[in-house]
Amino acid sequence: MTDPSGITDTAFGDLTGQTALVTGASSGIGRAIAMELARAGASVVVHCKTSWQSAEDIRDSISAIGGTATVLQADLGQPDHDHEFMERAWSCFAGLDLWVNNAGVDLLTGADAALDYADKLELLYRVDVRSTLLLSRLAATRMRAAGHGSILNIGWDQADRGMAGDSGELFAAAKNAIMGATRSLALSFAPQVRINCIAPGWIRTAWGEQASDHWQQRVLDETPLRRWGSPQDVARMARFLLSPSADYITGQVIRVNGGAER
Repeated sequence: MTDPSGITDTAFGDLTGQTALVTGASSGIGRAIAMELARAGASVVVHCKTSWQSAEDIRDSISAIGGTATVLQADLGQPDHDHEFMERAWSCFAGLDLWVNNAGVDLLTGADAALDYADKLELLYRVDVRSTLLLSRLAATRMRAAGHGSILNIGWDQADRGMAGDSGELFAAAKNAIMGATRSLALSFAPQVRINCIAPGWIRTAWGEQASDHWQQRVLDETPLRRWGSPQDVARMARFLLSPSADYITGQVIRVNGGAER
């Protein structure tokens, strides 16, 4: 149905018939985004680094709700594998309409938490910054040739206002780079491709589940909505930004953080 302005009236956030890839989709925010895009009607490539079984479980969960999904395994921190990964990704569904760069280093709960400061910085650069920028460019180039596409990156709501401590410094360096690059990429690939970024706040993923009482209270104190965010809160925004419902939005960094400003 088309109204007099020429705008097609479709269901809000509908992704029926579209194909999507979500990096780092085996758990947390990535898992929630993959499931939400499937609920919206998209066929989804579920990427993982090592958690193959978890990724297969998500594929099966998508199949259980009537969706289509496949699993793609790759270490995005490996240099010079970006073109190979893009070729493999693009062949999963004979092309992709949507791309989500969610994969990132876990410096809080994973084995990499034991690395020293310089090694953490190097790993963040390779996985979070380098892969996000290069994969965005590769995907956007293909999407522009096809005449359409939407890309979503993941930042951090405190990156551009600061948080004390090693982790605050490291994540600010990486996520500010992603947020800034998103704005520039959006200009480079408009009008065919829209590129946006979500900057999550205090989202209860693995670290939030085990955080001390001090941190639990700090989250409440810093968040006007007085609760942790959930991965699903981020996933719903991802669905909107990737969908035709957001087709006049590009180059934006959208905070999903319960109103936190400090």
